[in-house]
Amino acid sequence: MITWLYRKWRRRRLEQKPFPDHWRRILDEHYPFYSRLDDDERQSFHTHLKIFLWEKHWEGAAGLEITEEMKVLVSAAAARIARKLPLSVYDRLTEIVIYPSHYFHPEKKHRVVMGQAHNFGTLVLSWDAVKKGIAVPDDARDTAIHEFAHVLDAESGRFNGTPLLEKGSDYPVWSEVMGEHFARLQEAPFDGCLRPYGAKNEAEFFAVATEAFFETPEQLRLCAPDLYDVLANYFGVHPR
Repeated sequence: MITWLYRKWRRRRLEQKPFPDHWRRILDEHYPFYSRLDDDERQSFHTHLKIFLWEKHWEGAAGLEITEEMKVLVSAAAARIARKLPLSVYDRLTEIVIYPSHYFHPEKKHRVVMGQAHNFGTLVLSWDAVKKGIAVPDDARDTAIHEFAHVLDAESGRFNGTPLLEKGSDYPVWSEVMGEHFARLQEAPFDGCLRPYGAKNEAEFFAVATEAFFETPEQLRLCAPDLYDVLANYFGVHPR
């Protein structure tokens, strides 16, 4: 209870702090979607971004020095997909670790990793992969968005492809639509509007669908309108 009250008090103070002008310049330079946000969405986006950036612990790995610009760009990815969700959705996440480039799985040495979300509160990213996702904003491939979708998925403590939804009545529709499209992708991985990696399991399906929703929304809406609508209802935005 004390922790919750302190967090609420601290966030209220952070919300009142002005959004730095040089952060706006960074966003304008790197994120085309930023200029298209209406006033309400921009305000929500700013709030999520600055609280995320100021609350999380940032750690560079393999000699990487974390810059303020890196923090802004990574935090922007988190805020972009969660700008209409409660600020609490990232509470389980406490630490962001960034490698200069890809790294190898600590247990499976042959496995190259670009990003990984852990349910114990750490998110690991490759900076090269983050930059690539930013540089090509319309290919439904964005490592930061993908991994932050996993963080949202694990809000309840498990990676199962179903984040915490606003109402209990949302779960049956979510289960039906997501389950149908996941099965379809498994049957024909190369025939739909989602990349095949989403067929791996339900958690990866949600992350891949989130990438498509924010990067190729019009294509997703035309290809799978019910999937688009379910994601729009959850995220509270229409990125197209």
